[in-house]
Amino acid sequence: MELTAVLGLLTGIALLLWAIMTRGALTTFWDPSALLIVLGGTLAAVAVSHGKQRLRKIPGAVLRVFRQESVSPLQIRDHLVDLARKARREGLLALEDDLEELQDPFLRRAVQMLIDATPSEQLQQVLESEVRSSSEAESRSAAVFRTAGAISPAFGMIGTLIGLIEMLRDLDDPDGVGTGMAVALITTLYGTLFANLLFVPLANKLEEMRDDRVRIRQMIITGVLAIQEGQNPRFIASQIDAFLQVPPDEAQDEQPEAEEVEQMDVGGQEVASDD
Repeated sequence: MELTAVLGLLTGIALLLWAIMTRGALTTFWDPSALLIVLGGTLAAVAVSHGKQRLRKIPGAVLRVFRQESVSPLQIRDHLVDLARKARREGLLALEDDLEELQDPFLRRAVQMLIDATPSEQLQQVLESEVRSSSEAESRSAAVFRTAGAISPAFGMIGTLIGLIEMLRDLDDPDGVGTGMAVALITTLYGTLFANLLFVPLANKLEEMRDDRVRIRQMIITGVLAIQEGQNPRFIASQIDAFLQVPPDEAQDEQPEAEEVEQMDVGGQEVASDD
């Protein structure tokens, strides 16, 4: 679970409730009709804007925000470097033994293409097409919440206007003007809260996760192509660290003990050292 997102949302809600309760009764700020106007109107507008297919993906998108990635970028980095060493010693076919250990689906597919001797141009084209496709899908999910964040304050204002119209029709009762005004403003409060505490943060988080996932997958593509070319594992590690923005000293510390002085190619002949 992504604790930062969960704690951020819960902290925001708790602080708002505490601030409201210190000013008066919590029930003063509860109005079911205002809630229906904001949420119902926002949902209807989002449905018109994006359609049924995107609405179906909303629950999954919300779960992704609060769910931590099963494999960290550093773990993927370590897998790539280990695969580069093994491929340099034993050949690409030997990587088949490591497929089951690769938890990241994109990395597993890329390594499988290596084992299948896919030409480098075709391998890069297929993987980059998958990156673009998944990035576009995630952008559409973020756009749904971006639309909701832009629309919900407007429906809050619509609810306020409805309340003001009803209040102005009853101006012959001066005692009810203050109460009517308070109820009318609640919808504006709801619309602003939903936009700034839920919808816009969710859109921002989804876009940030999309950018991070694209960067990691581009790192995988770079690493896999370098493995296919038989590049030095230390050089591959430095290329990967550039994607992760790992400081040179830290990257050096993470390197395992010195590379084997002699490596064997597929035919069993000695090749030049990695150093």
